[in-house]
Amino acid sequence: MTSNFHVRDLFIIFTFLLCLFVFPAKVSAAHILVQGDYNYPPYEFLDNGIPSGFNVDIMRAVAAVMGLRIKIDLGPWNEVLSSLKRGEIDALTGMYYSPERAKFVDFSMPHNIVSHAIFVRQGSDIRSLDDLSGKEILVQRGDIMNDYVVKNYPDATIVPVRSQIEALKLLASGKHDVALLGKLQNIFWANKENITNIITVGPPIEPGDYCFAVHKGDKKLLGQLNEGLSLIKNSGKYDEIYNKWFGVYERKSVYREYAQYAIWILTPLLAFLAFFILWTWMLRLRVKEKTEELTLELFERHQAEEELRKVQSYLTNVINSMPSMLIGVDQMGIITQWNTEAERVTGLSPKEVVGRSLEIVIPYLGKEIELIRQTISTRQEHVTRKRNWKGSSEIHYEDVTIYPLLSNDVQGAVIIIDNVTERINMEQMLMQTEKMMSLGGLAAGMAHEINNPLAVILGSVQNIKRRIFTDVLQNEEAAKECEISLDNVRNYLKKREVPRMLDAIQDSSSRAAKIVSNMLSFSRKSDKSFKYHSITEIMDRTLDLISNDYDLVKEYDFRKIEIVRDYAPDLSDVFCEGNEIQQVFLNLFKNGTEAMAEKKYNGEYPRFTLKVQIVNSMVVVEIEDNGPGIDEEKCKRIFEPFFTSKGVGKGTGLGLSVSYFIVTDHHKGSMEVSSLPGSWTRFIVKLPVSGKIEERESVR
Repeated sequence: MTSNFHVRDLFIIFTFLLCLFVFPAKVSAAHILVQGDYNYPPYEFLDNGIPSGFNVDIMRAVAAVMGLRIKIDLGPWNEVLSSLKRGEIDALTGMYYSPERAKFVDFSMPHNIVSHAIFVRQGSDIRSLDDLSGKEILVQRGDIMNDYVVKNYPDATIVPVRSQIEALKLLASGKHDVALLGKLQNIFWANKENITNIITVGPPIEPGDYCFAVHKGDKKLLGQLNEGLSLIKNSGKYDEIYNKWFGVYERKSVYREYAQYAIWILTPLLAFLAFFILWTWMLRLRVKEKTEELTLELFERHQAEEELRKVQSYLTNVINSMPSMLIGVDQMGIITQWNTEAERVTGLSPKEVVGRSLEIVIPYLGKEIELIRQTISTRQEHVTRKRNWKGSSEIHYEDVTIYPLLSNDVQGAVIIIDNVTERINMEQMLMQTEKMMSLGGLAAGMAHEINNPLAVILGSVQNIKRRIFTDVLQNEEAAKECEISLDNVRNYLKKREVPRMLDAIQDSSSRAAKIVSNMLSFSRKSDKSFKYHSITEIMDRTLDLISNDYDLVKEYDFRKIEIVRDYAPDLSDVFCEGNEIQQVFLNLFKNGTEAMAEKKYNGEYPRFTLKVQIVNSMVVVEIEDNGPGIDEEKCKRIFEPFFTSKGVGKGTGLGLSVSYFIVTDHHKGSMEVSSLPGSWTRFIVKLPVSGKIEERESVR
């Protein structure tokens, strides 16, 4: 039994040892093979043959927290990447993510964000990515910057090298133009290798995710690595490793950049300051030498110039203060002087006209050139009174006086132009006023004379109708005496339409009497007595008065104009001077009628739309016609005295001006105009309802 036991034990031991030698691969398969770049500090590198760096410590921390058995080896990056592609290893400690690489490996969540930078020698003219075209660019073979240059700079020369430190050393030695390398690791190499002639320029290049990488489809290992990364980040282990490897280099990098910027800024500033101090000192010496020589000369010149300036300023002020246009010309009619009034009237400044011909600047004075020459040669002034010229819409009158310049060495003349248009218009207005007063008196006399026969006609018509169509005893007795029937007489007259004729005579006579009454009321001298009046009644009386207006020249008849009334109910009477308000309405109706006579109507007829309403204690009267309208510029000037858009000699331009004065000054109201050219014109008259002066002022 003992013998059997020993045999059995020996068999078990032998079988176990045989398994150890026959199946060694399964034992080693329990380890996860991880590789990385042997020369990529501070991320991963060999420290005396031992794998070290940020990536190595992160991988070990993840393996520890997840219970993974790993084996880390480092080698040349190109070979390491090939090993992963062939399936000889399980994972990489660090690899930049890109869509192209994601086609053959799976990436974990990033364990770092790594940026690359442009490394150049000090003094290089390369300052940014825009300067890389056509350059010799150093990159690590197989690095993501290799892919970046191929994609973005097809005309550049790519210089691939085995490691990033090799690229940095080649650049520092003066070979090639620029290197695109990882920023922190190459700051590490520069410090370690004491490379001082290399700097970084421009912004970081495509900061990218730095991740673990596994075989395409190895979801299990990828999940374990991601979970481990999350755990060490939450526990604080990740931050501890990060500060261990990057804290000092990030601070050094920032300090170095600040130092470089300070040198770039301060060096030229100090050089400029030194140059400025030296230049200032030399300049002061020269200024001191010249100042004493020039002081006396400048003082004397200043005094002479000041006196001349005062004289010129005085003469200029005298010329520009004149209310007349003053124009200086030479014997050829070229302008030499142009005062402020000339600039105001013409809108042209002295700079625009001096040196130009008078007949070009003011064409209507062109025919005065011969008079100017005659004045210069005879040395006698020439005066032209009431010289007229037509402007855009009215006639202007001027007195033109030409004075010769009496200096022996100057050949020229001075033209004084005084605008006397207002004076001439005033004279014409006075003449017109006297004429209208005479006509008014004549019209009043004629109206009185017409009233007498009108009274006879009206009385006779009434008597005829009373003696025929009323059943009174006298009519019956007169018919019996004539042996006729009164009914037969009435029937005869009706058949002959005599009653209709009598009605027409009576209506026409009444209308004529009303017209005469309005004429007498309008022609009577106003006593400026303010009373309460119905605005609508004044307007209707004005319409009756103007309804007989007919112009053979313009071929218009007021009776053919449609009148549309829109009177608000319960309108308050207005405290006003009735005759003056009637004059305002008469002017507006007259102007509107004449304007509508000039318009060609297609499918419509001339029309006045009258609207009266109460708005905020004001009676608002709107008189709108559907005539040709008024343009904006004329609307701005329409209430100015003597302004008219009618032809020459066809209007004084005072009707609307007087109306405006009556409404705004006499009645403390307002008067406005608005128009749509081609469609309509609307005048708005606003009058206070109240009769107390202080209330009218407050309402206004």
